[in-house]
Amino acid sequence: MTLIASICACVDRNVAGGISEETEGVVAITDKTIAGVSQKGPFAKGSNVYLKETKDDGSLTPTGKEFYATIRNNKGQFKIENINLESQYALLTVEGYYTRESTNMFSSCAISLNAATDLSKRNSTNINLLTHFEYQRILNLVESGATFAKAKAQAEKEIFAAFGYEKPDRTAEDLDITGESEEDRILHEISVMVDNGLDNSYTPSCEKSKALIDTIANDFATDGIFSDSLTAAILEFSYQKNTSNTLRILKQYAGLGACSPVEAGNTYKMQRTVFVGGFGYDYAICTGTSWSLLDSDEYNNATAAIQHKTGIMTDPRDGKTYKTTSFTTNGKNYEWMAENLQYAEGKYTWTEAMAIDDSLVNKPNSSSILKDDSVHQGICPENWHIPGFWEWKDLLKYVGSPNKLYSKNWNKIYFTGFQLEDNMDFNAEPTFFEPYIDCDGCNSPYANFITYTLEPITLDRATTIYQHYITDYYYTYIPTKVNDYAEYADQIVKAISKGTLNIVSALFASDYDASDPYIPYPYFTIIVSTKTNFEVNVRCVKN
Repeated sequence: MTLIASICACVDRNVAGGISEETEGVVAITDKTIAGVSQKGPFAKGSNVYLKETKDDGSLTPTGKEFYATIRNNKGQFKIENINLESQYALLTVEGYYTRESTNMFSSCAISLNAATDLSKRNSTNINLLTHFEYQRILNLVESGATFAKAKAQAEKEIFAAFGYEKPDRTAEDLDITGESEEDRILHEISVMVDNGLDNSYTPSCEKSKALIDTIANDFATDGIFSDSLTAAILEFSYQKNTSNTLRILKQYAGLGACSPVEAGNTYKMQRTVFVGGFGYDYAICTGTSWSLLDSDEYNNATAAIQHKTGIMTDPRDGKTYKTTSFTTNGKNYEWMAENLQYAEGKYTWTEAMAIDDSLVNKPNSSSILKDDSVHQGICPENWHIPGFWEWKDLLKYVGSPNKLYSKNWNKIYFTGFQLEDNMDFNAEPTFFEPYIDCDGCNSPYANFITYTLEPITLDRATTIYQHYITDYYYTYIPTKVNDYAEYADQIVKAISKGTLNIVSALFASDYDASDPYIPYPYFTIIVSTKTNFEVNVRCVKN
């Protein structure tokens, strides 16, 4: 008898089988009792379970003899007693309504799921999506001449691989979506995928979930793999939900290899475009544990060359040499140090970097420390100076984003979420690992750099200003008084992003106008603190 070509979630228990090479291994089953659970989600109390006897020639052809039970509770539990079979190979079917994972309510339509099992060494067998998806595949393999044991092992390995999972030690009919093992969790993830119709945007009708069950079973039955379109849908759902199969199915579909901490920050072109949420992605960047997808525009923007020249300077005070990077913008030539100054300590408080007395930031001072028409050498070598706030603005505007200044190593230390190419050879790396304001979640690695602004000094505004540059958002907070800081703590915390390039400045002004136009891209956040003892890095600029 020819095997049917498809298996559906509707009621159809009369499935025939072919002839197996395992005839000699067939044993009869006498006075057997089996128990189990039937689950899509758990089938409802009163649902029906059927066990079908198969012929003793080793095929899976039903003899027409059946045993029957009903689900005893809403957990899907059943028991079938007094089973006598001429072959240990039995076919099971459950029919009825079930609890949906997406709504935790009973389904509006009835479905049927199947399982093929060897009862010679087991007293329990569960019926679930995995037993159902492998069911027709097992029958097809047996019809082709495989033994039941080989067909079962092959189909089980194939169905786990098709969903992007490694085959566990336990078989599908041993798994329980309410269990706590890794294998049980895999079954639950797959059940949730199907119940959501492989769509994160809405909960489909029961009929659509039922149709998807049929589609998956039919797709898998012939060759033990999924079509590209079905695999792409599973990948999209898995990536958005960050399920445990995501890495393996990305490897299967897009050719991505392992993503480990050693690979963090590395970007690869995928073998085919991956679509997520209607957008196509051709590249992936390793976060150290998972893959983050990039579209072509993001990749091209991240890798776009920025015109500059590299060089070397020597600090005459100690003979240390430093890399430099040079560029021209708005008719002005800049040469910046491309490494942090390591003279003396290598990290400095604001006053140490500026080479001024601490008292000048704690009390009124009628004299001007900085002149509008001068540069401030601070701790920099001769003919080099501390970059003013306007010079940082020129640099950031020239490169277009602070991400262009990050060292490639930053993503290996702490993944920023961006592809880093160090397009300016600026080599900014995180050097601070303690929170610079007191809050939960503010301990991301960061790099503070010194700057200053030319403003009159008044006691009312003697405060350290943190210019916090980020890529995509603009927050502004300029209090009237220093004491307003506490009231805006939550707002300040929200402005902090992972892997950030901060520019530390001292702003002494009572007449700062908060209604001034937004500073042009790149956007930045102003964070205010009364503390003046934060350590900073120094990048000097040539006079």
